[in-house]
Amino acid sequence: MKKKFVLLFLLTYSLTHSLTFISASQSDAYYHYLLGNIAEMKGDLPKAIEEYKKSILYDIDSVYVKKQLVKIYILTGDMKAASEIISEISKVTPDDESTTELAAELSIYNKRPEKAISAYEKILSTEPANKKALYNLGVLYSETGKYEKAILYFEKFLQTEPDSPDVYVNIGILYSKLDRPTEAELYLKKAAEIDGNSVVGLIALAGIYEEKKDYTLAIELYDKLLKILPDDAELTMKIAGLYILQKDYLSVKKYLTAAKEKFPKNHWIDYYLGLLSLEEKDYETALKYFDKSIYLNKKSPEPHIQKGYIFTIQEDTKEAVKSFEKAVGLGAEVSDLYFFLAMNYEVLGKYKKSESYLKKAVTLEPQNSKYRFELGIVYDKLKKQELAEKEFFSVIEIDSNSAVAYNYLGYTYADKNIKLNEAEELIKKALEIDAENPAYIDSLGWVFYRKMQYAEAMTLLKKASKKLDDAVIFDHLGDCYFTLGDKEKAVDSWETSFSIEKNKAVKKKIKKHRRNLKWSKDIIKLRAMRSFKEIQDISGFVSANTIYKNEGYGVNGPFFFKKPKQLRFEILGLFSIPHGLILMRQGTIVYITPEKKIYNLTDDFFWVKDIFSIFDAECFDGLDNVSEGKNFYIFKNDLIEIKVDKKEHTVSEIKFVNGSVIIPADYKLLGKIKFPHKLNFISSGGDIKTTLILKKLNLNKNIKIDLFNVPEAQ
Repeated sequence: MKKKFVLLFLLTYSLTHSLTFISASQSDAYYHYLLGNIAEMKGDLPKAIEEYKKSILYDIDSVYVKKQLVKIYILTGDMKAASEIISEISKVTPDDESTTELAAELSIYNKRPEKAISAYEKILSTEPANKKALYNLGVLYSETGKYEKAILYFEKFLQTEPDSPDVYVNIGILYSKLDRPTEAELYLKKAAEIDGNSVVGLIALAGIYEEKKDYTLAIELYDKLLKILPDDAELTMKIAGLYILQKDYLSVKKYLTAAKEKFPKNHWIDYYLGLLSLEEKDYETALKYFDKSIYLNKKSPEPHIQKGYIFTIQEDTKEAVKSFEKAVGLGAEVSDLYFFLAMNYEVLGKYKKSESYLKKAVTLEPQNSKYRFELGIVYDKLKKQELAEKEFFSVIEIDSNSAVAYNYLGYTYADKNIKLNEAEELIKKALEIDAENPAYIDSLGWVFYRKMQYAEAMTLLKKASKKLDDAVIFDHLGDCYFTLGDKEKAVDSWETSFSIEKNKAVKKKIKKHRRNLKWSKDIIKLRAMRSFKEIQDISGFVSANTIYKNEGYGVNGPFFFKKPKQLRFEILGLFSIPHGLILMRQGTIVYITPEKKIYNLTDDFFWVKDIFSIFDAECFDGLDNVSEGKNFYIFKNDLIEIKVDKKEHTVSEIKFVNGSVIIPADYKLLGKIKFPHKLNFISSGGDIKTTLILKKLNLNKNIKIDLFNVPEAQ
C-alpha cells in the first residue's frame, strides 16, 4: 500500500511540476516526458533517454527536458551527447544558473578544470553563497595545485556550513601540502571532532603526528583506522613499523608467527606469542600458547607465571594458585609473583599463606607501598592489629599521599569503635587528597555515627550513597536511619544493601525489623518510583509484539535508551540479519531501512513516546495520593495516574491523560533497582496493543551518544 502511495505521489508531483513548462496542447510531449520520468525513477536510464528524446521531438523548445537529458547523459558517461545539448541550451538561455552549473559539471567530467572554474565563478558572481560552487571551486583549485586559493573557497564554504568534516579535512590536507603543519593539525582535529570515523582525515592527521615523531598519537589514530578498516594490511604494517620505532615489540607478532613455522620447537616463540595474546586480552589463545611453551620446556617458570596472571583476571582462584606455586617450585623469585599468589590465597581465606608470600614480596621490595598495604589488610584479617597499623603507617611514610592507607586505617578504628578522634583525622587527610571519593566519605560518616553525631553522619552517608552503589554504605545508612527512629528508611537502605551484596548480618536486620513494619504512602511511592527515576541509561534486547485490528506484528533486536529522550532499536530478521532501525531523539521518531532510507513515524508509534515519558521520569513529578484499594494506592498528577502495589512496592499500571495505558510486569532486581522486564502498552482507543519483553538488561552503563545520530537521508 505504501509503495502505491509513493508512486502516486511522485506521479502527481511530476504532473504538477511539468505543467509549469508544458502547455496543455503538448500532450504527446508530456506523455513521453512522463514515461521517461518513470523510467528514470526505476533506474532504467537507456529507456529514460529514449523517452526524453521523444518528448523533445514534440516540444523542441523544452529547456527543462533537455536539462534532464543532460543529467542522464552525464550519469551514463556520454559526454559528447551531453555537450551537444548544453551548447543548444546555452544559446537559448546563456545566463541561466542551472545551465551554467550543468556546463561546469560537464567540464569536470571532461577533465577541463579551467572551464569548470570559470563556470562556477560565474555562478558566484550572482550567488556568492552557492555551496556547490564554493565546494567545487575548492576541489578544482586543489587539483590544479592552487592550494591557497582552494583554501579560500573552502573557508567560504564553511561560513555557510560550519560542521562539514570533509571540508575541514580538505583544508587540513592543503595546509600539509603547503608545509604548514600547525594549521593542518588544527583543521584535521576539528574534522575528527565532528566525525571520528573520517578515514581520510584520520590518515592525514596520523601522518602529521608521524612527521612530528609523536608516534604514540599516530599509533592511536592508526589503531582507530584499523577498527574501521580491519582488512587493510597496509595499516597493520604501518602500526607495526611505528611500534618498532618505539621499541615496542608487540608489533612484531607477524614475524613471530613466521618464525614459528621455521623454528617450531623454540618455546620462547610460543611464550612471546602468548604475551602478545595476553596484551590483546585474548586469554584463551594466550593460555594455549603458554601451554605449548610449557610442553616444549618443562623447566621454564615464566609461562606458569603468566597463566597464573590470566587465571587471576578470570577469577579462577584455585587454578591461579596452582600456576603460581608451580612457578615458585621451578625457582622463580619475583616479587609480583609472590604478591599475586598472596592475593589469591587471601581470596580463598587462607590468610596465613597470604601473609607468608607478602612478607617475601616486601623482603624483595621493602619500599613497595602496594605490598605493604596488602600485608596490613591481611594482618587486620588475622586480628594482628599492631602489625596491621605498623604496615599502614609504613605505607604513609613511603607515600604521604596514599589516601587509601589513611582511609583504611581510619575506617578500621571506626569499625572497631576505637581511637575515633584519630580515625577522624586520618580519614580527613584521605579526603584532602581525594575529596569526592564515596568510600572515604562513608568512612567519615561512620566515624561520626560512632561518635553519636548522627546529623553529620546522615549528611555524609547520604552523599556517599548517591555517589556509589555499595553494600557497606547502604548498610551504614540503614543503621543511621534506624538510630534516628526512621525504621522505614532503615529497612529500605538495608534491603538496598542486601540487593547489592548478600550479607547474613544485613538479612538478619531486615527480617527482624520488617516483620511488623507499616509502610507509609510516601515511602511506598519512593520505592516504586526508583525503578524509573534512578536510571540514566538502559541497554538490552527487546521483543516487541503489536496487535492492530486483530493482526499481529513482531520485531526484535538490541535496544539502547539514554536520557534525555533518546532511543535506538535495531530490528533484526531471520538469522539476525538487520532489517532496519528505529531512532528517537527529542520526540522525533524515524524508521531507517538497511539502505538508509528514512521514514518519519512520529505520529504512529505512540508507545515509543510513552516509554520515553516513563524512562525519562518527567511524568512522575508532583504525584499525590488520591485513593487506595486493599492492595494498592493510586497516585495522580496532571499528566498521569499510577497504581502502586502495597506489598511489592512496584508500579502495576500507568494511565496517561491522553487515555493510553502502560502495564509494567515481571519485575526483576538489577543492582539496587527492581525493574520491569515486561511492558504492555495500550493505545487510548484500545485498538493497538504492544508488548515489550526486555532481556539481558544493563542499567546505567554509559551508552555513547553517537549511537543515536540519524544518518543523512538517501
